[in-house]
Amino acid sequence: MMNHSQQSLLNNTDINPLVSELWALRDKCDKKRAEEIAERSHIPLRWIDKAPSPNGEKGIEKLLAERGVLLLRNRTSPFIEQFQHPIGRCAKFYKLTAYNNCNFWCEYCYLYLTFRTNPISTHFVNYEKIFKEIVAFDKSDIPDTLRVLNLGELCDPLAVEDITGFAEELIPFAAEHTVRTRLLFLTKSDNIKGLLQLPHGGKSIISFSVNTDKVYRHLEHRTAPPEARLLAAQRLQKAGYEIRLRIDPIIIYEGWQEDYIGLVDTIFRYVQPTRITIGEYRPSRGLVSHIGSRFPESALLQINDGLVSDGTKLRYPEKKRVAAFRAIIDRIRQQNSELPISLCKENPAIWKQLDMMINGLHCNCLG
Repeated sequence: MMNHSQQSLLNNTDINPLVSELWALRDKCDKKRAEEIAERSHIPLRWIDKAPSPNGEKGIEKLLAERGVLLLRNRTSPFIEQFQHPIGRCAKFYKLTAYNNCNFWCEYCYLYLTFRTNPISTHFVNYEKIFKEIVAFDKSDIPDTLRVLNLGELCDPLAVEDITGFAEELIPFAAEHTVRTRLLFLTKSDNIKGLLQLPHGGKSIISFSVNTDKVYRHLEHRTAPPEARLLAAQRLQKAGYEIRLRIDPIIIYEGWQEDYIGLVDTIFRYVQPTRITIGEYRPSRGLVSHIGSRFPESALLQINDGLVSDGTKLRYPEKKRVAAFRAIIDRIRQQNSELPISLCKENPAIWKQLDMMINGLHCNCLG
């Protein structure tokens, strides 16, 4: 793992706040909305003509250049699109892209690769376009299982909620203006204070991604600690929100089984989720090189050497990941034998080995 000084720099948001600079794209951004966000956040607004693409920096310097900024701009392409996994290992769900990229610094994050040519974290502020698309989506003829809009596919939608206040506007809008549509916020944040008193009407689902303390300390920099996320989940559940959980990515290390079993026990001390989705660490080859450029001392680099090729991804050997899934699933079933459990983007043969085929439609991103 990395040395103490590096660890402190990565995790200390007093030294480097999650967002230290607020930029807006001149002539391509709702000026009134951008100024409102600047006033709310108390961060001076800098107007720019073109979003720069940082080049040359390495490691922490690169992260500060990329993820210390929040860029505000309008979105011209559709906010709502259907996601389709390239090799069919995921249900076709709908995503709502209000942000591109994330200001957290998780070492395994696939967004480093997704936005490698445009790495600045971005929030799209033409909310009226979002609202119109949601109303149209609500009136569309699609199966009920697909009537969930996932806000967490290309970002963490609550990471900078204290700055943008976007969810505080979106959640009441969905409650008032939709009949069949639900919103899904997938997060590693405990940034939920503004959500507790909202009239959500049961139309918003909050899904927390949680991991062991060891994974959090070494790999999930600048996120909320796992128990802080679970406390946030508990508060939201008391406020009437549906709570789902993800245990993903599972990282196999010395002592992993005890830690993940402990995590499951901790989950049920705080909250009763409506479903849990689990997944393993599964980087693409391209992501492996990006991890190395940002975190040159990452423990993931050694883990990657023990992974095997599976299409476009690298994965733990089958026996290892089945053993990890089984240990976690068995503990969940001891806590709640009726709780729906799913695997994320996993080979159907693995589902079959775990006697889970019946749970195929209980994934995190579906209704």
